[in-house]
Amino acid sequence: MRVGIPRALAYHDYFPLWETFFQHLGCEVVVSPLTTPNIANQGVALAGDDVCYPVKVMHGHVAELADKVDLIFVPRLFSTLAGTCECPKLIGLADMLRHSIPQLPPLISPYVNLRLGKRGLWSAVYAAGRTITRNPWRLHRAFGAGMQALSTLERNYQAGRFAGQSHAQRGQMGNVAVIGHPYNLYDSYTNLQVVERLLQQGYRVLTPQMLSAKALAAANAELRKPLFWSAGRVVFGAGAHYATRSDVIGIIHLASFGCGLESLIIDLVQRVAIRYDKPLLLLTMDEHTGEAGVETRLEAFLDMLSWKGAASCV
Repeated sequence: MRVGIPRALAYHDYFPLWETFFQHLGCEVVVSPLTTPNIANQGVALAGDDVCYPVKVMHGHVAELADKVDLIFVPRLFSTLAGTCECPKLIGLADMLRHSIPQLPPLISPYVNLRLGKRGLWSAVYAAGRTITRNPWRLHRAFGAGMQALSTLERNYQAGRFAGQSHAQRGQMGNVAVIGHPYNLYDSYTNLQVVERLLQQGYRVLTPQMLSAKALAAANAELRKPLFWSAGRVVFGAGAHYATRSDVIGIIHLASFGCGLESLIIDLVQRVAIRYDKPLLLLTMDEHTGEAGVETRLEAFLDMLSWKGAASCV
C-alpha cells in the first residue's frame, strides 16, 4: 500500500515520525516533491480565497499526490500540546481538501487531541494505522520507532544543525534568529530562500526548533496569560528568548498574510523586540510576494545590522 505525505504544513514538524510509522507497518511512503511554482499555483487555484498561503500550498501538494498513491495522510491537529489548540484550518483541513480536489484517494485523517493526554495520543495512533492493521502491538512498535526518528531530528536541531546537515553552522557574520511557523521557515520556495540567503552570506541561523521546551516555556512565562495556540507559543517563545540574548544580532519574523493567529503573534514579538532593543525585520509572505522586494528588504536589514555592530565597537 502506498501512503502519500504532502510536503507542507505539519510535515515540517513531524515528518520523520510519520514516515517511520507507516514504513514499519509495511507501507511504501511517497512524499510530494519540494514546492515548485506549478504546485503552488495549482494550490492557489484549488483552495478558497479566504485561506492563508500555506494552506493553499498544501492543496497543491495533495493534488500532486492524488494519482500516485492509495492513501494520503492528513491528520486533524486539534491540539499538539496540553491545554492548547491549533489553528481551525488545520483541524478542518481534511474536509477542505475533500471538497476542493476532485478524484482524491481516501485520506487517513486521525483526530489528534493532546488535551486528552495519553488517551488522545493513542486514539490518534490507532486511527492512523487501522486502515493498514488492527494489531495494537504492531501499531505500538511502529509509533515507538517513529518517535525515535523524531527525537533524532529534534536533537539535530538543538545542536544547531538543519535537517540533512552533518555539522553545525559556523556563522562568521553573527547569529540571526529566524522565527515563524516551520512551514514558513523550511520551505525555500514559499519564503523565497530567506534562510539560504543568510547562510550563504555567512550568518548563523537560529530557529525556534533549536530551543528546548524548557527555554520556550520560560520565555512564554512573561505573558500575563498563556497563549491559546500551541504553535503561537513556539513562535512567541522563540522571539522572546532570542530578543534577550546578546549573541543574537537581529531577528527576522517570517509570517503568512491572512493568518489571524499571526496578527497577534507579530504584535507580541514586536513589543518584546522593542523592549530589549533588538533589531527586527517582519517579512509577510503570500502568493503575491515578489522576490526582488524581499531581497531588497533583507539586504537593507543586514546592512543595518552591520552598521549597528560597527557603531557599537567605536
